[in-house]
Amino acid sequence: MESFLKRKIDQPDNNGKKIKRENCPHSVKCFRKNPHHFKEFDHPHLLKLIEMGSPVEIPSDFPQPQQVYLEQIEMLQSLLKTSHLKDIQNLPGSSTSTEKNPEKQDKSNSSTKTSPGKTQKGKHIAPKSSKVIDAVEVVNLVDSPILISDDETMMEKIERMAPYSVFFTTIIKAPETKRQENATTFTDLLCPSLGTLKNSLQINFMIDIDWLLKQYKEKGLSSKPLTILYGDDWPDMEKFIKMFCPNVTSKLVKMKDPYGCHHSKIGIYVYEDNSIRIVVSTANLYYEDWNHYNQGLWVSPACKRLPDSCSEKDGDSPTKFKTHLLSYLRSYNESILKPFIEYVQKADFSAIRVFFIYSAPGKYYPSSNGSHLHAVADLLSRNCVLPAKTTPQSEGPLSWGILAQASSIGSMGKNPADWLRGSLLRCLASHKGSPKPMNSSASISVVYPSVDNVMTGYFSHESGGCLPYSKATNEKQKWLQEYMYQWKAASHGRTRAMPHIKTYCRVSPCLSKIAYFLLTSANLSKSAWGSGFGKDMGVYVRSYEAGVLFLPSFFDEEYFEISNTADKKNKRLFPFMYDLPLTSYKRDDYPWCN
Repeated sequence: MESFLKRKIDQPDNNGKKIKRENCPHSVKCFRKNPHHFKEFDHPHLLKLIEMGSPVEIPSDFPQPQQVYLEQIEMLQSLLKTSHLKDIQNLPGSSTSTEKNPEKQDKSNSSTKTSPGKTQKGKHIAPKSSKVIDAVEVVNLVDSPILISDDETMMEKIERMAPYSVFFTTIIKAPETKRQENATTFTDLLCPSLGTLKNSLQINFMIDIDWLLKQYKEKGLSSKPLTILYGDDWPDMEKFIKMFCPNVTSKLVKMKDPYGCHHSKIGIYVYEDNSIRIVVSTANLYYEDWNHYNQGLWVSPACKRLPDSCSEKDGDSPTKFKTHLLSYLRSYNESILKPFIEYVQKADFSAIRVFFIYSAPGKYYPSSNGSHLHAVADLLSRNCVLPAKTTPQSEGPLSWGILAQASSIGSMGKNPADWLRGSLLRCLASHKGSPKPMNSSASISVVYPSVDNVMTGYFSHESGGCLPYSKATNEKQKWLQEYMYQWKAASHGRTRAMPHIKTYCRVSPCLSKIAYFLLTSANLSKSAWGSGFGKDMGVYVRSYEAGVLFLPSFFDEEYFEISNTADKKNKRLFPFMYDLPLTSYKRDDYPWCN
Protein backbone atom coordinates (compact mmCIF):
# COMPACT_ATOMS: atom_id res chain seq x y z
CA MET A 1 0.00 0.00 0.00
CA GLU A 2 2.76 2.44 0.90
CA SER A 3 4.55 1.91 -2.40
CA PHE A 4 1.26 2.40 -4.26
CA LEU A 5 0.63 5.70 -2.51
CA LYS A 6 4.21 6.74 -3.17
CA ARG A 7 3.76 6.03 -6.90
CA LYS A 8 0.60 8.13 -6.97
CA ILE A 9 2.44 11.29 -5.95
CA ASP A 10 5.51 10.55 -8.10
CA GLN A 11 4.91 12.82 -11.07
CA PRO A 12 7.06 12.84 -14.23
CA ASP A 13 9.13 15.91 -15.01
CA ASN A 14 8.95 17.83 -18.31
CA ASN A 15 11.04 15.13 -20.03
CA GLY A 16 8.74 12.34 -18.94
CA LYS A 17 11.18 10.92 -16.39
CA LYS A 18 10.05 9.93 -12.95
CA ILE A 19 11.24 12.28 -10.25
CA LYS A 20 13.31 10.55 -7.59
CA ARG A 21 12.78 12.07 -4.18
CA GLU A 22 14.72 11.67 -1.00
CA ASN A 23 13.07 11.13 2.33
CA CYS A 24 12.40 14.31 4.25
CA PRO A 25 15.55 15.04 6.33
CA HIS A 26 13.39 15.96 9.32
CA SER A 27 11.62 12.60 9.32
CA VAL A 28 8.98 12.55 12.10
CA LYS A 29 10.18 15.97 13.27
CA CYS A 30 8.96 17.57 10.04
CA PHE A 31 6.68 20.54 10.72
CA ARG A 32 6.02 21.69 7.15
CA LYS A 33 2.57 21.82 5.56
CA ASN A 34 3.01 23.17 2.08
CA PRO A 35 2.44 21.25 -1.18
CA HIS A 36 5.90 21.87 -2.66
CA HIS A 37 7.61 20.25 0.31
CA PHE A 38 5.45 17.14 -0.07
CA LYS A 39 6.15 17.07 -3.78
CA GLU A 40 9.90 17.24 -3.19
CA PHE A 41 10.33 14.85 -0.24
CA ASP A 42 8.85 11.54 0.83
CA HIS A 43 7.35 11.09 4.29
CA PRO A 44 7.16 7.34 4.94
CA HIS A 45 5.75 7.77 8.45
CA LEU A 46 2.76 9.71 7.08
CA LEU A 47 2.14 7.22 4.28
CA LYS A 48 2.05 4.43 6.86
CA LEU A 49 -0.52 6.34 8.91
CA ILE A 50 -2.69 6.88 5.81
CA GLU A 51 -2.41 3.18 4.96
CA MET A 52 -3.79 2.29 8.39
CA GLY A 53 -7.06 4.03 7.51
CA SER A 54 -9.40 6.26 9.48
CA PRO A 55 -9.51 7.40 12.18
CA VAL A 56 -5.81 8.29 12.10
CA GLU A 57 -4.02 7.63 15.37
CA ILE A 58 -0.80 9.54 15.91
CA PRO A 59 1.79 7.56 17.89
CA SER A 60 2.45 9.08 21.30
CA ASP A 61 6.22 9.10 20.73
CA PHE A 62 6.00 11.43 17.71
CA PRO A 63 7.74 14.70 18.75
CA GLN A 64 5.43 17.25 17.07
CA PRO A 65 1.93 18.16 18.33
CA GLN A 66 -0.70 15.78 16.97
CA GLN A 67 -2.40 18.60 15.05
CA VAL A 68 0.73 19.08 12.95
CA TYR A 69 0.61 15.49 11.70
CA LEU A 70 -3.13 15.63 11.08
CA GLU A 71 -2.73 18.74 8.92
CA GLN A 72 0.21 17.19 7.08
CA ILE A 73 -1.84 14.09 6.36
CA GLU A 74 -4.70 16.24 5.09
CA MET A 75 -2.33 18.07 2.74
CA LEU A 76 -0.79 14.79 1.54
CA GLN A 77 -4.22 13.28 0.96
CA SER A 78 -5.14 16.31 -1.16
CA LEU A 79 -2.13 15.65 -3.35
CA LEU A 80 -3.01 11.97 -3.62
CA LYS A 81 -6.57 12.78 -4.65
CA THR A 82 -5.45 15.28 -7.29
CA SER A 83 -2.71 13.19 -8.89
CA HIS A 84 -5.10 11.98 -11.59
CA LEU A 85 -6.96 15.28 -11.74
CA LYS A 86 -3.80 16.91 -13.06
CA ASP A 87 -3.79 14.68 -16.14
CA ILE A 88 -7.48 15.37 -16.75
CA GLN A 89 -6.94 19.12 -16.51
CA ASN A 90 -4.19 19.12 -19.10
CA LEU A 91 -6.19 17.21 -21.73
CA PRO A 92 -6.98 19.36 -24.80
CA GLY A 93 -10.48 20.77 -24.55
CA SER A 94 -10.78 20.12 -20.82
CA SER A 95 -12.91 22.77 -19.13
CA THR A 96 -10.45 22.82 -16.25
CA SER A 97 -7.32 23.04 -18.38
CA THR A 98 -4.81 25.41 -16.87
CA GLU A 99 -4.32 26.88 -20.35
CA LYS A 100 -7.86 28.16 -20.12
CA ASN A 101 -7.38 29.56 -16.63
CA PRO A 102 -4.19 31.63 -16.73
CA GLU A 103 -5.32 33.66 -13.72
CA LYS A 104 -4.44 30.73 -11.48
CA GLN A 105 -0.97 30.57 -12.96
CA ASP A 106 -0.22 34.20 -12.10
CA LYS A 107 3.44 34.47 -11.29
CA SER A 108 2.98 36.51 -8.15
CA ASN A 109 1.03 33.76 -6.44
CA SER A 110 2.56 30.60 -7.94
CA SER A 111 4.66 29.82 -4.88
CA THR A 112 3.60 27.28 -2.37
CA LYS A 113 1.49 27.78 0.71
CA THR A 114 2.92 27.21 4.11
CA SER A 115 1.94 27.77 7.68
CA PRO A 116 4.15 28.28 10.69
CA GLY A 117 2.11 25.69 12.55
CA LYS A 118 3.03 27.24 15.85
CA THR A 119 1.05 29.07 18.47
CA GLN A 120 2.78 31.20 21.07
CA LYS A 121 1.78 34.14 23.17
CA GLY A 122 1.81 37.29 21.09
CA LYS A 123 2.33 35.48 17.78
CA HIS A 124 -0.24 35.19 15.04
CA ILE A 125 -1.26 31.93 13.49
CA ALA A 126 -1.42 31.40 9.76
CA PRO A 127 -4.51 29.75 8.29
CA LYS A 128 -4.31 26.04 7.66
CA SER A 129 -3.63 25.91 3.96
CA SER A 130 -5.16 22.47 3.45
CA LYS A 131 -8.55 23.84 4.43
CA VAL A 132 -8.22 27.00 2.41
CA ILE A 133 -7.49 25.69 -1.09
CA ASP A 134 -9.57 23.14 -2.88
CA ALA A 135 -8.04 20.23 -4.74
CA VAL A 136 -7.94 21.94 -8.12
CA GLU A 137 -6.14 24.95 -6.67
CA VAL A 138 -3.51 22.74 -5.06
CA VAL A 139 -2.69 21.20 -8.42
CA ASN A 140 -2.47 24.56 -10.15
CA LEU A 141 -0.20 26.05 -7.52
CA VAL A 142 2.17 23.11 -7.45
CA ASP A 143 2.27 21.93 -11.03
CA SER A 144 1.58 24.91 -13.26
CA PRO A 145 4.59 26.39 -15.02
CA ILE A 146 5.91 29.69 -13.71
CA LEU A 147 5.08 32.35 -16.26
CA ILE A 148 7.05 35.58 -16.56
CA SER A 149 4.60 38.43 -16.67
CA ASP A 150 4.77 41.02 -19.44
CA ASP A 151 3.07 43.55 -17.21
CA GLU A 152 4.55 46.68 -15.69
CA THR A 153 7.97 46.30 -14.08
CA MET A 154 8.54 47.15 -10.43
CA MET A 155 10.64 50.15 -11.43
CA GLU A 156 7.74 51.47 -13.48
CA LYS A 157 5.44 50.96 -10.48
CA ILE A 158 7.81 52.87 -8.21
CA GLU A 159 8.07 55.72 -10.70
CA ARG A 160 4.30 55.86 -11.03
CA MET A 161 3.74 55.79 -7.27
CA ALA A 162 6.26 58.56 -6.59
CA PRO A 163 6.80 60.36 -4.37
CA TYR A 164 5.22 58.19 -1.65
CA SER A 165 6.22 54.67 -2.81
CA VAL A 166 3.70 52.97 -0.50
CA PHE A 167 2.48 49.59 -1.76
CA PHE A 168 -0.14 47.07 -0.67
CA THR A 169 0.02 43.29 -1.07
CA THR A 170 -2.21 41.42 -3.51
CA ILE A 171 -4.94 39.14 -2.14
CA ILE A 172 -5.46 35.85 -3.99
CA LYS A 173 -9.16 35.75 -3.13
CA ALA A 174 -9.67 39.34 -4.35
CA PRO A 175 -8.47 39.42 -7.99
CA GLU A 176 -9.24 43.13 -8.22
CA THR A 177 -6.36 43.84 -5.85
CA LYS A 178 -3.91 42.65 -8.52
CA ARG A 179 -5.04 45.48 -10.75
CA GLN A 180 -4.68 48.23 -8.17
CA GLU A 181 -2.01 50.75 -9.05
CA ASN A 182 0.12 50.16 -5.98
CA ALA A 183 -0.40 46.39 -5.66
CA THR A 184 2.78 44.34 -5.33
CA THR A 185 4.11 40.89 -4.52
CA PHE A 186 7.31 39.81 -2.82
CA THR A 187 8.88 38.74 -6.10
CA ASP A 188 8.30 42.27 -7.42
CA LEU A 189 10.96 43.38 -4.93
CA LEU A 190 13.41 41.12 -6.78
CA CYS A 191 12.49 42.46 -10.22
CA PRO A 192 15.60 42.93 -12.40
CA SER A 193 14.32 46.38 -13.36
CA LEU A 194 15.46 47.52 -9.91
CA GLY A 195 19.04 46.42 -10.57
CA THR A 196 21.17 43.28 -10.72
CA LEU A 197 20.99 41.84 -7.22
CA LYS A 198 24.31 41.12 -5.53
CA ASN A 199 23.12 40.07 -2.08
CA SER A 200 20.39 40.92 0.40
CA LEU A 201 19.42 41.07 4.06
CA GLN A 202 16.02 40.15 5.47
CA ILE A 203 15.23 41.26 9.02
CA ASN A 204 11.92 39.80 10.14
CA PHE A 205 9.91 38.00 12.79
CA MET A 206 8.61 34.85 11.08
CA ILE A 207 10.48 33.44 8.09
CA ASP A 208 9.62 30.28 6.18
CA ILE A 209 13.02 29.80 4.60
CA ASP A 210 11.66 27.26 2.10
CA TRP A 211 9.04 29.74 0.80
CA LEU A 212 11.50 32.64 0.83
CA LEU A 213 14.12 30.82 -1.21
CA LYS A 214 11.49 29.86 -3.78
CA GLN A 215 10.72 33.55 -4.29
CA TYR A 216 14.38 34.20 -5.05
CA LYS A 217 14.46 31.12 -7.30
CA GLU A 218 11.55 32.47 -9.37
CA LYS A 219 13.75 35.40 -10.33
CA GLY A 220 16.84 33.26 -10.95
CA LEU A 221 18.49 34.46 -7.74
CA SER A 222 18.66 31.20 -5.78
CA SER A 223 22.46 31.26 -5.57
CA LYS A 224 22.78 34.87 -4.43
CA PRO A 225 24.03 35.38 -0.84
CA LEU A 226 21.16 35.96 1.57
CA THR A 227 21.41 36.97 5.23
CA ILE A 228 18.42 36.56 7.54
CA LEU A 229 17.92 37.88 11.05
CA TYR A 230 14.74 36.45 12.50
CA GLY A 231 12.78 36.21 15.74
CA ASP A 232 10.59 33.11 15.56
CA ASP A 233 12.48 29.86 16.19
CA TRP A 234 10.85 27.22 13.99
CA PRO A 235 11.75 23.58 14.71
CA ASP A 236 15.03 22.54 13.09
CA MET A 237 15.25 25.75 11.08
CA GLU A 238 18.98 26.21 11.61
CA LYS A 239 19.56 22.55 10.80
CA PHE A 240 17.57 22.91 7.58
CA ILE A 241 19.57 25.99 6.58
CA LYS A 242 22.91 24.27 7.20
CA MET A 243 21.88 21.19 5.22
CA PHE A 244 20.14 22.78 2.24
CA CYS A 245 20.91 26.50 2.07
CA PRO A 246 24.64 27.07 1.45
CA ASN A 247 24.02 30.65 0.33
CA VAL A 248 22.13 31.62 3.51
CA THR A 249 23.68 33.19 6.62
CA SER A 250 21.24 33.24 9.52
CA LYS A 251 20.90 34.40 13.09
CA LEU A 252 18.07 33.92 15.56
CA VAL A 253 17.51 37.01 17.72
CA LYS A 254 17.01 35.75 21.25
CA MET A 255 14.99 38.14 23.36
CA LYS A 256 16.06 38.66 26.96
CA ASP A 257 12.63 39.93 27.93
CA PRO A 258 10.02 37.13 27.76
CA TYR A 259 7.38 39.67 26.72
CA GLY A 260 9.55 41.14 23.98
CA CYS A 261 9.47 40.22 20.31
CA HIS A 262 11.79 40.67 17.34
CA HIS A 263 9.02 42.15 15.22
CA SER A 264 10.75 44.45 12.69
CA LYS A 265 10.34 43.73 8.98
CA ILE A 266 13.08 45.27 6.85
CA GLY A 267 14.78 44.29 3.62
CA ILE A 268 18.11 45.67 2.41
CA TYR A 269 18.90 44.86 -1.22
CA VAL A 270 22.43 45.36 -2.54
CA TYR A 271 23.04 45.59 -6.29
CA GLU A 272 26.09 44.90 -8.43
CA ASP A 273 26.92 48.62 -8.63
CA ASN A 274 26.92 48.66 -4.79
CA SER A 275 23.81 50.82 -4.64
CA ILE A 276 21.23 49.70 -2.08
CA ARG A 277 17.48 49.82 -1.62
CA ILE A 278 15.57 49.68 1.66
CA VAL A 279 12.12 48.13 2.10
CA VAL A 280 10.18 48.65 5.33
CA SER A 281 7.20 46.34 5.59
CA THR A 282 4.49 44.93 7.86
CA ALA A 283 4.63 41.40 6.39
CA ASN A 284 6.34 38.29 7.70
CA LEU A 285 8.12 36.18 5.12
CA TYR A 286 5.78 33.31 4.39
CA TYR A 287 2.95 32.58 1.99
CA GLU A 288 -0.11 33.67 3.93
CA ASP A 289 1.26 37.06 4.92
CA TRP A 290 1.85 37.97 1.27
CA ASN A 291 -1.33 36.44 -0.17
CA HIS A 292 -4.09 36.36 2.44
CA TYR A 293 -3.64 39.48 4.56
CA ASN A 294 -3.62 43.19 3.85
CA GLN A 295 -0.04 44.40 4.26
CA GLY A 296 1.79 47.64 3.56
CA LEU A 297 5.36 48.36 2.51
CA TRP A 298 7.49 51.36 1.63
CA VAL A 299 10.21 51.02 -1.01
CA SER A 300 13.11 53.45 -1.05
CA PRO A 301 14.71 54.89 -4.15
CA ALA A 302 18.05 53.38 -5.13
CA CYS A 303 20.72 54.79 -2.82
CA LYS A 304 23.88 55.01 -4.90
CA ARG A 305 27.35 54.43 -3.50
CA LEU A 306 29.19 57.57 -2.40
CA PRO A 307 32.78 58.29 -3.46
CA ASP A 308 35.34 56.55 -1.25
CA SER A 309 36.47 59.91 0.12
CA CYS A 310 33.07 60.53 1.76
CA SER A 311 32.41 59.90 5.44
CA GLU A 312 29.49 58.16 7.12
CA LYS A 313 27.83 61.52 7.79
CA ASP A 314 27.75 62.37 4.10
CA GLY A 315 24.76 61.46 1.98
CA ASP A 316 22.13 61.61 4.71
CA SER A 317 18.58 62.69 3.96
CA PRO A 318 16.88 65.80 5.40
CA THR A 319 15.03 63.33 7.65
CA LYS A 320 18.26 61.74 8.98
CA PHE A 321 17.08 58.38 7.65
CA LYS A 322 20.62 57.10 7.25
CA THR A 323 21.66 58.09 10.78
CA HIS A 324 18.66 56.39 12.37
CA LEU A 325 18.93 53.25 10.24
CA LEU A 326 22.58 52.87 11.25
CA SER A 327 21.65 53.33 14.92
CA TYR A 328 19.03 50.63 14.57
CA LEU A 329 21.34 48.13 12.86
CA ARG A 330 24.06 48.73 15.45
CA SER A 331 21.62 48.14 18.30
CA TYR A 332 21.79 44.40 17.52
CA ASN A 333 25.55 44.19 17.99
CA GLU A 334 25.57 41.28 15.53
CA SER A 335 28.61 40.50 13.38
CA ILE A 336 26.51 39.23 10.43
CA LEU A 337 25.17 42.77 10.00
CA LYS A 338 28.61 44.33 9.60
CA PRO A 339 28.69 44.12 5.77
CA PHE A 340 25.27 45.76 5.51
CA ILE A 341 26.19 48.49 7.98
CA GLU A 342 29.14 49.25 5.70
CA TYR A 343 26.87 49.37 2.65
CA VAL A 344 24.58 51.83 4.45
CA GLN A 345 27.54 53.93 5.61
CA LYS A 346 28.73 54.35 2.02
CA ALA A 347 25.30 54.99 0.44
CA ASP A 348 23.69 58.26 -0.58
CA PHE A 349 20.28 58.59 1.14
CA SER A 350 19.74 62.22 0.22
CA ALA A 351 16.68 61.49 -1.96
CA ILE A 352 14.70 59.89 0.90
CA ARG A 353 11.90 62.00 2.36
CA VAL A 354 10.49 59.74 5.09
CA PHE A 355 11.68 59.30 8.67
CA PHE A 356 12.92 55.91 9.86
CA ILE A 357 11.21 55.13 13.17
CA TYR A 358 12.35 52.22 15.31
CA SER A 359 12.04 50.62 18.71
CA ALA A 360 14.72 48.44 20.32
CA PRO A 361 14.74 46.82 23.77
CA GLY A 362 15.88 49.13 26.55
CA LYS A 363 15.12 52.29 28.55
CA TYR A 364 14.92 55.53 26.59
CA TYR A 365 14.53 59.24 27.24
CA PRO A 366 13.39 62.07 24.96
CA SER A 367 16.89 62.88 23.74
CA SER A 368 17.72 59.28 22.71
CA ASN A 369 16.55 57.04 19.86
CA GLY A 370 14.97 53.65 20.45
CA SER A 371 11.26 54.13 21.15
CA HIS A 372 8.33 54.90 18.90
CA LEU A 373 6.78 57.07 21.63
CA HIS A 374 9.69 59.49 21.84
CA ALA A 375 10.60 59.52 18.15
CA VAL A 376 7.07 60.13 16.83
CA ALA A 377 6.17 62.65 19.55
CA ASP A 378 9.35 64.63 18.92
CA LEU A 379 8.90 64.73 15.15
CA LEU A 380 5.24 65.72 15.35
CA SER A 381 6.03 68.40 17.92
CA ARG A 382 8.50 69.97 15.49
CA ASN A 383 6.85 69.32 12.13
CA CYS A 384 3.11 68.61 12.34
CA VAL A 385 1.07 71.71 11.44
CA LEU A 386 -2.67 71.82 12.12
CA PRO A 387 -5.17 74.63 11.44
CA ALA A 388 -5.36 77.19 14.24
CA LYS A 389 -8.77 77.78 15.78
CA THR A 390 -9.28 81.45 15.02
CA THR A 391 -13.07 81.61 15.38
CA PRO A 392 -15.68 79.53 17.21
CA GLN A 393 -16.68 78.08 13.83
CA SER A 394 -13.17 77.22 12.56
CA GLU A 395 -12.06 73.62 12.82
CA GLY A 396 -8.91 73.90 14.96
CA PRO A 397 -6.52 71.10 15.94
CA LEU A 398 -8.97 69.16 18.10
CA SER A 399 -11.30 68.63 15.17
CA TRP A 400 -8.62 66.50 13.50
CA GLY A 401 -9.07 62.95 14.79
CA ILE A 402 -6.33 60.40 15.43
CA LEU A 403 -6.71 56.96 13.85
CA ALA A 404 -4.79 53.97 15.19
CA GLN A 405 -5.15 50.83 13.06
CA ALA A 406 -3.38 47.64 14.15
CA SER A 407 -3.54 43.83 13.98
CA SER A 408 -2.95 43.18 17.68
CA ILE A 409 -3.50 44.93 20.98
CA GLY A 410 -1.57 44.64 24.20
CA SER A 411 -2.48 45.29 27.83
CA MET A 412 -3.22 49.00 28.30
CA GLY A 413 -4.37 49.16 31.90
CA LYS A 414 -7.60 49.54 33.80
CA ASN A 415 -8.70 52.75 32.12
CA PRO A 416 -7.87 54.95 29.11
CA ALA A 417 -5.65 57.27 31.14
CA ASP A 418 -3.19 54.50 32.02
CA TRP A 419 -1.58 54.28 28.58
CA LEU A 420 -3.91 54.83 25.61
CA ARG A 421 -4.57 58.47 26.41
CA GLY A 422 -1.84 59.01 29.00
CA SER A 423 1.03 58.04 26.68
CA LEU A 424 0.04 57.00 23.16
CA LEU A 425 -2.36 59.88 22.63
CA ARG A 426 0.16 62.35 24.08
CA CYS A 427 2.51 61.16 21.37
CA LEU A 428 0.09 61.01 18.42
CA ALA A 429 -1.67 64.29 19.33
CA SER A 430 1.58 66.28 19.37
CA HIS A 431 1.91 69.13 16.90
CA LYS A 432 3.79 72.41 16.60
CA GLY A 433 1.15 74.30 18.58
CA SER A 434 0.98 71.70 21.36
CA PRO A 435 4.09 69.52 21.84
CA LYS A 436 3.39 66.40 23.92
CA PRO A 437 0.13 67.64 25.44
CA MET A 438 -0.39 66.45 29.02
CA ASN A 439 -4.16 65.97 28.79
CA SER A 440 -5.16 66.19 25.17
CA SER A 441 -8.84 66.28 24.35
CA ALA A 442 -8.16 65.00 20.86
CA SER A 443 -10.18 61.99 19.76
CA ILE A 444 -8.50 58.66 19.10
CA SER A 445 -10.21 55.83 17.23
CA VAL A 446 -8.91 52.26 17.10
CA VAL A 447 -9.53 50.34 13.88
CA TYR A 448 -9.46 46.63 14.64
CA PRO A 449 -11.50 43.73 13.16
CA SER A 450 -14.62 42.65 14.97
CA VAL A 451 -15.81 39.06 15.25
CA ASP A 452 -18.24 39.73 12.43
CA ASN A 453 -15.40 41.08 10.23
CA VAL A 454 -13.41 37.89 10.75
CA MET A 455 -16.26 35.44 10.36
CA THR A 456 -17.29 37.06 7.07
CA GLY A 457 -13.67 37.12 5.89
CA TYR A 458 -12.37 34.95 3.07
CA PHE A 459 -11.36 32.14 5.43
CA SER A 460 -13.99 32.50 8.16
CA HIS A 461 -12.45 32.09 11.64
CA GLU A 462 -9.07 31.31 10.09
CA SER A 463 -9.11 34.89 8.81
CA GLY A 464 -8.29 35.83 12.39
CA GLY A 465 -4.96 34.02 12.30
CA CYS A 466 -3.08 37.33 12.02
CA LEU A 467 -4.97 38.95 14.93
CA PRO A 468 -3.42 37.63 18.17
CA TYR A 469 -5.32 39.87 20.60
CA SER A 470 -5.60 37.89 23.82
CA LYS A 471 -9.09 37.17 25.09
CA ALA A 472 -7.81 37.44 28.68
CA THR A 473 -6.38 40.90 27.96
CA ASN A 474 -9.61 42.00 26.32
CA GLU A 475 -11.59 40.93 29.37
CA LYS A 476 -9.47 43.27 31.53
CA GLN A 477 -9.96 46.32 29.31
CA LYS A 478 -13.55 46.25 28.14
CA TRP A 479 -13.45 50.06 28.19
CA LEU A 480 -11.37 49.92 25.01
CA GLN A 481 -14.37 48.85 22.94
CA GLU A 482 -15.75 52.38 23.24
CA TYR A 483 -12.84 53.48 21.05
CA MET A 484 -13.01 50.63 18.53
CA TYR A 485 -14.26 50.52 14.95
CA GLN A 486 -14.67 47.74 12.41
CA TRP A 487 -12.30 46.87 9.59
CA LYS A 488 -13.88 48.11 6.37
CA ALA A 489 -11.98 48.56 3.11
CA ALA A 490 -14.69 48.16 0.48
CA SER A 491 -13.31 51.01 -1.63
CA HIS A 492 -10.23 48.84 -2.27
CA GLY A 493 -12.01 45.47 -2.34
CA ARG A 494 -10.12 44.48 0.81
CA THR A 495 -12.78 44.20 3.53
CA ARG A 496 -12.79 40.40 3.60
CA ALA A 497 -8.99 40.17 3.84
CA MET A 498 -7.90 40.84 7.39
CA PRO A 499 -5.36 43.60 8.06
CA HIS A 500 -1.87 42.75 9.23
CA ILE A 501 -0.86 46.28 8.23
CA LYS A 502 -0.37 48.83 11.04
CA THR A 503 -0.98 52.53 10.41
CA TYR A 504 -1.37 55.68 12.48
CA CYS A 505 -2.49 59.08 11.20
CA ARG A 506 -4.43 62.27 11.95
CA VAL A 507 -7.38 63.01 9.68
CA SER A 508 -9.25 66.21 8.87
CA PRO A 509 -12.93 66.72 9.79
CA CYS A 510 -13.83 66.41 6.09
CA LEU A 511 -12.00 63.07 5.95
CA SER A 512 -10.08 64.07 2.82
CA LYS A 513 -6.69 65.04 4.31
CA ILE A 514 -4.20 63.68 6.82
CA ALA A 515 -1.57 65.62 8.75
CA TYR A 516 0.87 62.70 8.97
CA PHE A 517 1.04 58.98 8.29
CA LEU A 518 3.00 56.25 10.07
CA LEU A 519 3.41 52.79 8.53
CA THR A 520 5.06 50.46 11.03
CA SER A 521 5.37 46.95 12.41
CA ALA A 522 4.37 48.31 15.84
CA ASN A 523 1.00 47.17 17.12
CA LEU A 524 -0.96 48.88 19.87
CA SER A 525 1.17 47.79 22.81
CA LYS A 526 3.59 49.09 25.41
CA SER A 527 6.15 46.50 24.31
CA ALA A 528 6.21 48.00 20.82
CA TRP A 529 5.83 51.72 21.48
CA GLY A 530 7.27 52.00 24.97
CA SER A 531 5.75 51.91 28.44
CA GLY A 532 3.95 54.91 29.86
CA PHE A 533 5.88 58.16 30.18
CA GLY A 534 7.51 58.27 33.63
CA LYS A 535 8.15 61.39 35.67
CA ASP A 536 11.53 61.64 33.99
CA MET A 537 9.81 61.00 30.61
CA GLY A 538 11.65 57.69 30.37
CA VAL A 539 9.99 54.72 28.66
CA TYR A 540 10.87 51.04 28.58
CA VAL A 541 10.72 49.14 25.28
CA ARG A 542 10.60 45.33 25.08
CA SER A 543 10.47 44.68 21.31
CA TYR A 544 12.22 45.45 18.04
CA GLU A 545 9.94 47.40 15.68
CA ALA A 546 10.47 49.48 12.54
CA GLY A 547 8.43 51.88 10.46
CA VAL A 548 8.45 55.01 8.33
CA LEU A 549 6.79 58.34 9.15
CA PHE A 550 5.50 60.63 6.39
CA LEU A 551 5.22 64.37 7.12
CA PRO A 552 3.71 66.66 4.45
CA SER A 553 6.29 69.45 4.67
CA PHE A 554 9.04 67.04 3.55
CA PHE A 555 7.02 66.39 0.39
CA ASP A 556 6.38 70.09 -0.21
CA GLU A 557 2.76 69.65 0.82
CA GLU A 558 0.54 71.30 3.40
CA TYR A 559 -1.37 68.05 4.00
CA PHE A 560 -1.62 64.65 2.33
CA GLU A 561 -4.78 64.28 0.25
CA ILE A 562 -6.47 60.88 0.67
CA SER A 563 -9.65 61.47 -1.35
CA ASN A 564 -10.56 63.53 -4.36
CA THR A 565 -12.22 66.89 -3.87
CA ALA A 566 -13.53 69.29 -6.50
CA ASP A 567 -10.45 71.53 -6.31
CA LYS A 568 -7.88 68.70 -6.06
CA LYS A 569 -8.96 66.29 -8.80
CA ASN A 570 -5.56 66.06 -10.46
CA LYS A 571 -3.55 65.80 -7.26
CA ARG A 572 -1.63 62.62 -6.41
CA LEU A 573 -3.52 60.92 -3.58
CA PHE A 574 -1.69 59.40 -0.65
CA PRO A 575 -2.25 55.60 -0.54
CA PHE A 576 -4.84 54.91 2.13
CA MET A 577 -6.31 51.45 2.57
CA TYR A 578 -9.45 51.50 4.72
CA ASP A 579 -12.77 53.31 4.45
CA LEU A 580 -13.77 56.62 5.99
CA PRO A 581 -15.98 57.45 7.79
CA LEU A 582 -15.32 54.63 10.21
CA THR A 583 -17.95 51.99 10.94
CA SER A 584 -18.92 51.36 14.57
CA TYR A 585 -19.12 47.87 16.00
CA LYS A 586 -22.58 46.33 15.90
CA ARG A 587 -24.44 46.33 19.19
CA ASP A 588 -23.87 42.60 19.77
CA ASP A 589 -20.35 42.49 18.28
CA TYR A 590 -16.95 42.62 19.96
CA PRO A 591 -13.28 42.58 18.96
CA TRP A 592 -11.79 39.39 17.57
CA CYS A 593 -9.67 37.61 20.16
CA ASN A 594 -7.51 34.49 20.09
